[in-house]
Amino acid sequence: MKRIIMMAAAGCVVGMLTGCGVPQEEHDAKIAELNTAWAEIETLKGKVTDTESLLKKEQGKVRDTRIKLDDASRRITELTEKEAVSAAALAAEKGKTAELESDAVSATSSLGMAQDRTTEVEAALATLQGEYEKLQIRFDELRKNILAIDGASSIPAASAPAAAPKASGSGKSDSETALDLLNEMSME
Repeated sequence: MKRIIMMAAAGCVVGMLTGCGVPQEEHDAKIAELNTAWAEIETLKGKVTDTESLLKKEQGKVRDTRIKLDDASRRITELTEKEAVSAAALAAEKGKTAELESDAVSATSSLGMAQDRTTEVEAALATLQGEYEKLQIRFDELRKNILAIDGASSIPAASAPAAAPKASGSGKSDSETALDLLNEMSME
């Protein structure tokens, strides 16, 4: 057995010394190719690391942008709701304004009608006051005439009893009774 082991070891040594049958130049070219591939792999690993860091940075930006977008979306929703409430309030106020304008037109119309009626009543009052003054003058003239006819100038008109009883046969003349009646009318 020793002999077999020795022979196998000698075969291995001879095989190693003689090579595996690949020329040295081809072997060196393959080694150079392999070294170039390893260098490219290392370069690509560096690029992958740089790209991963850029990717993480961009993912952070995307996350921040998404948060801002969500916040903006929430604010837009709130503002839309507020705008809807404001629009409803504005519509209600416009309705109230239209109602108030209608009431103002109605009140202005009523005021115009009231002013017209006031003018008419004032004119009627002025006419009545003029007629009253004319009647007062005529009344005063009538009283003077009755006093003059009666010859009772010694009896002052103001001293005549205002509420003298009117009984027939009291001894008063018709002119005195008329005078009493006129005095009563003037006191009213």
